[in-house]
Amino acid sequence: MDKTETVKHQYSSDKNLAARINLHDKHSTNKQGWIPWLFGVYEFAEGGVILELGCGNGMQWKGRSAALPPGSSLILSDFSEGMLSAARENLALQGEEISFRQIDIQDIPFASQTFDTVIANHMLYHVPNLDKALLEVRRVLKKGGRFYASTISGGGIRQYMHDVMKKFDPDTSAFTQEIPFNMENGSEILGRYFPCVARHDYIDSLAITETGDLMAWLQSSMSVTDCREEDTAGLYEYFEKIRVAQGAINIPKEACLFACIAE
Repeated sequence: MDKTETVKHQYSSDKNLAARINLHDKHSTNKQGWIPWLFGVYEFAEGGVILELGCGNGMQWKGRSAALPPGSSLILSDFSEGMLSAARENLALQGEEISFRQIDIQDIPFASQTFDTVIANHMLYHVPNLDKALLEVRRVLKKGGRFYASTISGGGIRQYMHDVMKKFDPDTSAFTQEIPFNMENGSEILGRYFPCVARHDYIDSLAITETGDLMAWLQSSMSVTDCREEDTAGLYEYFEKIRVAQGAINIPKEACLFACIAE
């Protein structure tokens, strides 16, 4: 299965995404929360036109679109029609300022210099042709417009889970897949397209008190496809012992938001 088909399968509905969001919402140690933190970094222009690419189930906008500057308009888009359906349902009562479009970031169907703000969170590492995608983002942004893109590190929870999986299978390749767009290389990549790039780190970790939530996250992850079923079968018992002994399963997290300005 190629990258595009894998993403289509993984995000055909919001079931897998919901499991991942649930783990972070319930067990993150930073009580500000990822979404409130994002909206603390975002800068929106009054009367601005905003496009989010890869909006997922849209829950990050629930209760927030009304707080946008006067005259703003918001387009939420996703590659997956299943995700868009979930977003429409979740935001059905949000008002007429939100519209929805199915969009591939590699071919954005809008004229040049249309948007004041473009957002692409935790999705650029899924894009088959990142160069084409970023050229499209730059094209549709107005001069002085802002592009926001969040991502993760190759370390954090991925490194933790890889180290755990090696206890079950020393030859495992789980959680070793390359992240083409990550915290470490994001500034360099974005700097090829935008003259001003700033990185904002989100400081957080997980203290998981319900082992089932971690297992649901693991089962929702694309990386679990690299694990043999017999190896994952013992993981619940392994993590449950840690939870009982320590009171929580403590896992590091590494994520950031890149803020760019178009010229």
